[in-house]
Amino acid sequence: MERQFLHGAVLKLTREDTPEDIACHFARMKESGFNTVVIWPSAFWWEEKREGYPFNTGKLVLELAERAGIGVVMELAGQLPQMEYIPDFLMKDEYYCLDEQGHRRLKHGSFGYLNYFHPEVDRLICEHFAKTAAAYRDYPALIAYDIFNETAFRSYDEHTMAVFRQWLKEKYGTIQRLNEVWERCYTDFSQISYAPWIWMSIMPSADMTAFRKESVAIFLRRWGNAIRAVDDGHPLWADNVGSMICNGAGVLERPQEDFLLKEAVDEIGISFYPKQVTGTVAPSKRWCTFDSFFAASKREGFLVAEMQTHIQAMFNPTTCVRPHELKQWCCEALAGGAKGLIYWMWRPFTKGLQTAGRGLVDYKGRSTPRLELAREMGKLIAQTGVLHPTKARVGILFDGTCQDFQNDYTKSYKVDQNIYLNSICGAYNAFFDANVRADIVKLHEIENYSLLILTNHIVIGKECAARLKDFVRRGGVILCDGRIGSVDEWAVLNDTLPGGALNDAMGLEFIDTDYEGLDFVLEGKKYRGYYGRELTAITDGEVLGTFEDGEAAVVRKQLGKGEILTLNTSLWYGHKVKEIDAAPFAAMLADRYHLRELKIEGALKVRTAKSERGRFAFVFNYTDAPQSGRICGGGFDTELTVPANGTVILKAGE
Repeated sequence: MERQFLHGAVLKLTREDTPEDIACHFARMKESGFNTVVIWPSAFWWEEKREGYPFNTGKLVLELAERAGIGVVMELAGQLPQMEYIPDFLMKDEYYCLDEQGHRRLKHGSFGYLNYFHPEVDRLICEHFAKTAAAYRDYPALIAYDIFNETAFRSYDEHTMAVFRQWLKEKYGTIQRLNEVWERCYTDFSQISYAPWIWMSIMPSADMTAFRKESVAIFLRRWGNAIRAVDDGHPLWADNVGSMICNGAGVLERPQEDFLLKEAVDEIGISFYPKQVTGTVAPSKRWCTFDSFFAASKREGFLVAEMQTHIQAMFNPTTCVRPHELKQWCCEALAGGAKGLIYWMWRPFTKGLQTAGRGLVDYKGRSTPRLELAREMGKLIAQTGVLHPTKARVGILFDGTCQDFQNDYTKSYKVDQNIYLNSICGAYNAFFDANVRADIVKLHEIENYSLLILTNHIVIGKECAARLKDFVRRGGVILCDGRIGSVDEWAVLNDTLPGGALNDAMGLEFIDTDYEGLDFVLEGKKYRGYYGRELTAITDGEVLGTFEDGEAAVVRKQLGKGEILTLNTSLWYGHKVKEIDAAPFAAMLADRYHLRELKIEGALKVRTAKSERGRFAFVFNYTDAPQSGRICGGGFDTELTVPANGTVILKAGE
């Protein structure tokens, strides 16, 4: 059966809303082609205290939605804990998160301040969620529960540390093994207290980061089990902000583990805000964000749980959203694997931080150009259905452990703490600039790709190396650049470099690190290098390219039906920080290994996706002038002109 695409908006209810107001909003949504509304909050502590409190308003909402023909997602946990699962009259000082110094964590000013490992907090949330499900489960309009919107947690209180110690015990088994890895002298796990000491081993800090990421999955499983015990008939959602791969340091501030999120709930969503005061996120990063989240969804598809609709707040006019921008973002999401578009939000805020911000309708409920665009998107979605992105031939390998380790290796020095993630995004951007699609992949998925990129992939252990070698033997090609396999999973320097257990398949030996003479020549063409270079001795590899001083720059080693190419500089990282242009190198790889899905002529960007209704090409013009071009391949052979900042959708065979 074909899946229904969820198209709608978030409606934040206030104590001033009357039943007539709510019914009017639902009618307008239905007229606009929407089939879904996310209701926030889902409990109403301001309503009259009678039987059914605090869910009577929610029941009325579900009844009104059913009459209007709108499905409802109840958002159980957004950014208003005091209006959701722990109202002010139940709050205690001991429920706050604590920072490293034992002080309350109130940084965000709205969320992330409750200690979810506190047993009373956990009990209150589980009880409230179960009561919510019991109140709403039988209403036909109910679609799902969103049980954690924009995950956030960090605390160093005793309850959290107790769970951390148990997590460490399960990971290491014995205190002796932990001491070996951490370079400590504990005699029992109960003695462990967190301190950011990384001089002798980065593992105490890296383990805390890994635990914080996993903590969200721990909470979600508990909360989800409480709901499912009452209602196992409606799916559970949870959402993150952007993508952990594209967000850089934000991943470490919020324990945002997109891949673990999917393990804990039925559907994962993304908050997507590409227009900020600092500027608009570039198209390549937007594509990478959606591709990264699609990978985290196990390639089942994801929800845009919050799609930006307009200015952040009254004094942020530079964040205004033009209709053509909203169309680009929605089409990028649709082609990138979204199976739901929920706009943030239906109407502007009337109180609080974002007063006068957001909204498909204006402050009087009147239609805006953005609502008209959303209406157009509904018509497009009716034609395409839920789409599955076309698989690329290039895979860029991602491992969150590399980011955790790299962050600790750089935090005490004045260097970029996002070298690893920036290298991944740089590789993605370079192929994007060369009109070649690339996918973000995990280790278990690599068999389905022709070229695999390992960029500053500093952690390689025996199991990882074995899978990579098997990929090459079967005919795959690996391109390595930057630091590769410097350490194993325990943050110990590998005894063979580069690559650790992968070294015997690379054909070279690490000698020294340098930073001069980065430019290199490959097959008669000069390319720019960046940041640092590895000086190597050739063992049984073949030198394909050299630096200007004659040192080996590109080394190839054949293995079975495939080969490993090692580039002794940080090419993709340089492209990301805009110091060099690596797109010509990406284009060379595409020609050499036949990596292009489509032939694209002109200044257009194209990605394809398919559904039961056909195969579609989304053609984007990201320039301020009309652009003409031709698209060939994959069932398309079309010449077209796309208006300035326009988007055109083609169907194969038409």
